[in-house]
Amino acid sequence: MAVFLKPDKIRRESINGVTLEIKEKLIPDSATAPRSIADWCKKGQPMKPCRKLGALGTGKPLGVTVHNTDDIKAAAGTNAAEQYTRATWPNGNMSGVVVHFYVWHSEIWQNLRLDEQGWHAGDGKVQKKIARSGKTLGGNLDTISIECIGADSASEETTAKLAALLCKKYQLDPRTEVYQHRDFSGKYCPAYIIPHWARFIELVRGYHRDVKLPAPNARLQVGDLVRFTADATQYYPEGPGISAWAKTGDPHKVTKTILNGDPVVKGEVLCVLLGKRVNLATGKESDGANTWAAEIYLERE
Repeated sequence: MAVFLKPDKIRRESINGVTLEIKEKLIPDSATAPRSIADWCKKGQPMKPCRKLGALGTGKPLGVTVHNTDDIKAAAGTNAAEQYTRATWPNGNMSGVVVHFYVWHSEIWQNLRLDEQGWHAGDGKVQKKIARSGKTLGGNLDTISIECIGADSASEETTAKLAALLCKKYQLDPRTEVYQHRDFSGKYCPAYIIPHWARFIELVRGYHRDVKLPAPNARLQVGDLVRFTADATQYYPEGPGISAWAKTGDPHKVTKTILNGDPVVKGEVLCVLLGKRVNLATGKESDGANTWAAEIYLERE
């Protein structure tokens, strides 16, 4: 009969009014592989890299890498996050994969210290053009890893909250420093999140900026009247600056939400076309900015 793990420590951390309960079961530095489980982890060798993050060993993360793994049917009395943690150590059944966090529904289990490297993503060059221009970083070498278990909205929500917490803690920008596994290795991962990655980043940014996001079915619609939020300075992340006239006067009218049948994503976020402006007193329309703008930078009139 399997013996379930008990966390060595439970800590609670909050970001903008949201509290996460994190169960620590850290792999000891002295832990060794019970058998040969990967080319980089032979029998008797350390069960983790045992190195601090960064080429110079500073221990400072330069990003957060998001993964997906399949859901599993956990035994009665436990959950998938504990079971994956146990499969990693002490059971050694994860083929050498070692991550910082496993997330399932509201459960968060931490396997590595936040200043140490894992084995989860590879160390190729980052493929996001806007991320730390002129520099390269490695997935294992420089980032904290979150394994989101299954194609589950609750797990994704908790993963977004955790990513936001880590971004806040280490002064990372969710727009450019939350990565996909495939940014480093080319593997199509996080497979369940990639199809709506822009929406996921919106969630992370929402918790990071204390912005309450609309539900997916409450996206801006054609005909909605909107204004830019007070803190918006660009039409979309890494896009052109907002003209002064566009932030004052009559509200903008959303004239498109899709292009060629697909949502429009710029700067990793969903955008709408602001084609007209509307005089609230007369209802008369005039030419608008005629540019795509990020939904997260807009609020309904």
